Amino acid sequence: MTLNSYLRSVRRSWVWILLLTIAGTAGGYLLASVTPDTYRASTSVLLTSDRGASTSELVQGSTYVQNLVASYVLLASSELVLQPVIDELDLGTTPRALAASISASSPLNTTVIEISVVNRSPKLAQEIATATTASLSYVVTTQIAPQNDGQPTIRLTEIQSASEPKFPIAPNVRLYAIIGGLLGLVAGVVLALVRTLVWHSISNSDDVASVTTTPVVGEIVDTKRGVTLPGAMLMDPLSIEAESLRSFAANLNFLRIGEGLRSLVVTSAMPAESKSSVVTGLGLALAESSKTVLLIDADLRSPSLAALTQLDGSIGLTNVLIGELALMEAAQDWGIDGLKVLTAGSMPPNPGQLLASDAMAALLENARQRFDIVIVDSAPLLSVTDAKWLGKMTDGALLVVKHDKTTARALEKVTHALEAATVPILGVVISRVPRRSRGRYGDPGYGLATRRSFLPRKRSR
Repeated sequence: MTLNSYLRSVRRSWVWILLLTIAGTAGGYLLASVTPDTYRASTSVLLTSDRGASTSELVQGSTYVQNLVASYVLLASSELVLQPVIDELDLGTTPRALAASISASSPLNTTVIEISVVNRSPKLAQEIATATTASLSYVVTTQIAPQNDGQPTIRLTEIQSASEPKFPIAPNVRLYAIIGGLLGLVAGVVLALVRTLVWHSISNSDDVASVTTTPVVGEIVDTKRGVTLPGAMLMDPLSIEAESLRSFAANLNFLRIGEGLRSLVVTSAMPAESKSSVVTGLGLALAESSKTVLLIDADLRSPSLAALTQLDGSIGLTNVLIGELALMEAAQDWGIDGLKVLTAGSMPPNPGQLLASDAMAALLENARQRFDIVIVDSAPLLSVTDAKWLGKMTDGALLVVKHDKTTARALEKVTHALEAATVPILGVVISRVPRRSRGRYGDPGYGLATRRSFLPRKRSR
């Protein structure tokens, strides 16, 4: 996994990130709406010393008071000070509980003590602040401070009385909404990254390279809504779909150099990854180059070629395997000259046994003698093992992965399964590549987008 992979994952998940951010913002706003208002009342007292007639004595007294400030700050929330407040206001609580709503502090280098009280009732906050200040002054002057000739040496003078607050200090609706939105944003990004790590999908050749050394031999452009891949090529031979198929077909010429590629099986990890569309499109592209091509629908559990080609699906592969028809009798012409399709035929009760039989091996050998290339459409490999048997009967397997849908883990499992069965993996084909990444030859801006392919693309003249 690279940084670009994570960034792409975040970009692909922008809808979820946006929804979670909005949900978090709304949640913060609702939480602020149902949270009771809280008010703060504050008061301040000044500590002074009555000792000292000379300048030096006054300085000593000032230092003496400053040394006591920190102790009196702690004293403000003690049981000795708060119990009289509870008794006076009949609060029905404990000094420890009341201390949680009281805060006392002293600004640096001063002898001022600031006392703040937080309460849901503005009036009660004011009353507690006033009573606490009075109780602290009484305790200090009568019980704590040293006496001199019967008079306390420390005096507490209220310099700011507590007033009833008009506006709540909490909840801060804007702050709650911002925090909720940020939490939603973080949750969305984390979800996107977890999705990348756990369900990392394949979107380009770099993603394939992170899983296997098998090359990407084709990137097939997605069709318009309601149009099949072979239909797009037949309707418009100059379409971007047709161009991507021809590029794919050209790349196959460089596979198994010196040995020749006469037959191959096309499979995928899971259903709905467009492998049958790739098979029919590839057949059309190869037949254009004056090659004789046979397409075989060997997905006997869920055949697709008959529907894609609109041919008769009642006769086909199964009829040939059980000896009812010869290969050339069951194969049907389709699309362009030189291209034949052998549909699946009747649905058998034992598809796995039929595809692994000697009859299937004999059929493929017969087909290789009659056609330049034989392409077999097989069932997804993670569902059944048919592609393993067919791969050993052919020159190798092509793996189709669907853009941004097939996971890296699924591709890894497929490649390991084929390698364990000693089936050569010819290459990986990425299907349903977004149309925005390609342009039609002759259109403005054609070729300006950066693209990766199995072979370097020659410069147009």
